[in-house]
Amino acid sequence: MIYYLTSERNAGVMQAFLGTWGHSLVRRIAIVSYERLIAEKHFRLPSGTYIFTSIGQSLGTRDPPSPARQWAIRLHAALIEQLGPARVLNDPSHSLRRFGLLRALGEADLNRFQVHRAGDGAADMRFPVFLRHEYGTVWNAPALLATREAYETELTRTDNAGLLAIEYCDTRDAHGIYRKYGCFVVGERIVPRHLFLSRNWLVKSADIVDGAVVGEELAFLEANPHAETLLRACRLANISYGRIDYALLDGAPQIWEINITPQIVTRPGEDTPDRNPAHEKFAAAFAAAMAAIDPAGA
Repeated sequence: MIYYLTSERNAGVMQAFLGTWGHSLVRRIAIVSYERLIAEKHFRLPSGTYIFTSIGQSLGTRDPPSPARQWAIRLHAALIEQLGPARVLNDPSHSLRRFGLLRALGEADLNRFQVHRAGDGAADMRFPVFLRHEYGTVWNAPALLATREAYETELTRTDNAGLLAIEYCDTRDAHGIYRKYGCFVVGERIVPRHLFLSRNWLVKSADIVDGAVVGEELAFLEANPHAETLLRACRLANISYGRIDYALLDGAPQIWEINITPQIVTRPGEDTPDRNPAHEKFAAAFAAAMAAIDPAGA
């Protein structure tokens, strides 16, 4: 059995998947909330595989660690001792979140852009930059700040606590199209999820969908061309479950984030039917990867 640990607020992510494209995993995955485990206090640790998700804001992000985060860290240590590291995915203490991840990827020369704490006065900051919070999701594109003057002016208008300044990396093709690739990491497997095309630099969905684009996405899911680099990044981040969002610059992945509580597959009816073959292909590969991390549950 796979125990998917999450907050009550984010439990719907896996519930939606199991109720639709992921029905083959219904008897393999149990969704367990942190709130329930903390309330029970004496939770027994059944043999199985455990996935820690929602380990950012849901467990608290400040130092010293909140009581909830301290509890999750103790639970993680107990599971590692009982089951071994291969059966416990993600670490509430050491999995890198946005700032640490982007810093590490830049220093390892995997990314060709860098991240800074907003207001830290970094002299090596390359413009344009955009501002976003260290935790959470952004849906509306923030302003691209083209100069240090524009950046410093923007800082005077906002609370800088938790804000990051991320260098803009221009990955447009010759036609002005941005491509956002998404792949899941599940244990030691990289599972291609999607390829979105858009004319907007902040790509949140498949804005451009036609026969050629659908074919390009299916070819990407079949080839899984960036698996080696992505797995290296996940090991660097100490993340073994989540979705890697990235683009390509001169053929090399530029990783924006590794989301450890991502939406898995769009619900049927919420996307164009043309993309259903891509959803089906991913769902089958994702189910196989889940089976691989919990062979005893077969």
